[in-house]
Amino acid sequence: MIVDPEKVAGLIAEIAEEEILTRFGALAEGDIDTKSGPNDFVTAADHAAEARLKKALCGLYPAADFIGEESAAANPSLTARLDTEDRAFWIVDPLDGTRNFVHGREEFGTIVALIEKGEIRQGWIYAIPDKGCAIGSKGDGATWRGEALSHPAPKQTGLAGYRGVGSLQGPWKEDWLPRFRENFESEPARCSAYAYINLARGIRDFSVYSRVYPWDHAAGVLIVREIGGKAAYLSDGAPYRPRVTVGTPLLVSGHQDLWDFIRTETGLS
Repeated sequence: MIVDPEKVAGLIAEIAEEEILTRFGALAEGDIDTKSGPNDFVTAADHAAEARLKKALCGLYPAADFIGEESAAANPSLTARLDTEDRAFWIVDPLDGTRNFVHGREEFGTIVALIEKGEIRQGWIYAIPDKGCAIGSKGDGATWRGEALSHPAPKQTGLAGYRGVGSLQGPWKEDWLPRFRENFESEPARCSAYAYINLARGIRDFSVYSRVYPWDHAAGVLIVREIGGKAAYLSDGAPYRPRVTVGTPLLVSGHQDLWDFIRTETGLS
């Protein structure tokens, strides 16, 4: 089932405006908590937006189950259901970039993906401060603010991207990461929503991640694929699937040839 992408985008924007932007710069002490560590924030905005998104999205497609970042944090076994490939799922990050949000940095968004039978069918990334939405539908291309996104021109010089590699261990950390940092310019990936939008728009060339959650990546991977990009694991080149993986780097690039170039230049055949 394909839902109306503009209707979903409108719902996301409305909920972001009412539940997230109204709290930006106005969080009380009791509105902020942490999850896995002192810098892994969750706020009243995360919880309120997720609850409203669940009601709205499941109202559009009642047969689809719902997995939100905060509901999965409370019950990690929810993500195991993604292996049930005869099901449909809404995968939602209600407030991506919560740390930015807490610290007053205007780089945070809402990410929504629709998964059917193990495939990413549709994806939405809403850049909340900029009030712009990237939308992808499998086989139908991708848009930013309603304008079609085009296939980026390939390049092998002047490359710049994002990195989120704090979970690398063993040879990936000791051998591969130094080669990567020596060969490629990158900045910390503080917000998946903006990272994927900038990849799709050609503002950045690649992203590499070592801790991969479906609510951060499923929608963005679809959008990048729809403009001719590639998202695959560096260990064996296997394409990204909406699952939880930790430790094996996921490389995403706006051009398939660039993906191969980065892998080769960091010592992988």
